[in-house]
Amino acid sequence: MVRWRRMASAALSAAVVTGALAGCQIGSGDPGAGAGSESAPDEITIHEGGPESPIVDGLAVPNGAVQLGPLARYRSTRIIEAYQPDLTVALTRQGVSDAVSAARNNPDGMLQPTPPDITKSGRPDDDTFALLEEPPPADVTVALIRIDADSSAGKSETVQALVAQIAALLPDAGVDPDDFGSYCTVVDERVTGCELEVEGVTADDRTLAISMFVDPGDPQTRISAPSTLTRPVMEVRVQDLSDPRVARSVADDATPPTEPGPVGADLDDVIWPAMDTQAPADTPLLNGWVAPEGTVILLSSFQPEFVTLHVPSSSEAREIARSYVESLAPDVPVTLDSYEGLNEVDVTFSATAPDGERAVATHVITARGNYVMLFHTPAS
Repeated sequence: MVRWRRMASAALSAAVVTGALAGCQIGSGDPGAGAGSESAPDEITIHEGGPESPIVDGLAVPNGAVQLGPLARYRSTRIIEAYQPDLTVALTRQGVSDAVSAARNNPDGMLQPTPPDITKSGRPDDDTFALLEEPPPADVTVALIRIDADSSAGKSETVQALVAQIAALLPDAGVDPDDFGSYCTVVDERVTGCELEVEGVTADDRTLAISMFVDPGDPQTRISAPSTLTRPVMEVRVQDLSDPRVARSVADDATPPTEPGPVGADLDDVIWPAMDTQAPADTPLLNGWVAPEGTVILLSSFQPEFVTLHVPSSSEAREIARSYVESLAPDVPVTLDSYEGLNEVDVTFSATAPDGERAVATHVITARGNYVMLFHTPAS
């Protein structure tokens, strides 16, 4: 199944450990806090992953593009909800075991009457589902990419190459990489953006949902988002829907497809609008959020709305991620899930307002440092 959408960005969810936290509109933050520093090109390039850097499931950064920062990996709400009962049982057993151990060390030899707390134990960065014999994997992977090809034809070919990878991975999804106008909007021969959402089955019989969005910058003002180096930026998001324990949600197919753009656009005639400058680091992003002082914006986008940061310390990174999501709206539950991969830990906060507005923030802890990736989905 293929869905093309022109205006709204897709955001997939992550969560666990829910608590209602007061806040305000996203981006309000601390009015006294200074803005993030302007990113020099050399501050950005040291965090780049070059062409052919693996994303997931055989997808890779295409030639003519670079990935900024690490991948964001997290568990979706559907996975969290499916495995939460098992986690609750495991936590209960752990609580009882702790209580019994405490009683054995009690001089009176009596079990304490207070029931054990059903809470996650261990370090904050420990995998939320570590108590399970087989913790569920992160089913959502997001790559944030800058397109560096110089010519308009080169930019189009870079996007087309990524679409060709998606078509090869999901052969039954009906994606035609040569039909450029079906996934990129071309107005008066100028690209105003690219959006592709597709779902299909891989050769090894797994169901994936893949989205690709490209923001060329604002063609009216000729200004691109901060730290884009005036070049188009891309978000690639892959969700594995294959877990047999997870029931399909009706909401997955709730968005009707829109009509694709012009068919068979000649790439030699397509122009990517040139940007005169990039917006400064103190530009409000993500519905009003401003990067805090001391952080370096590695990449950002106006549509879809995302920001990736390099942050000096783990505690600062965690606070940025948490406070951004908390600011969604008063009394909206904020959830947390920690996923431990082979070489990194991804700690994801998320919240969804009643009107569908959604904030997701992932703090990625790697050997190269601390990164924060922020995503915003407008109200439905």
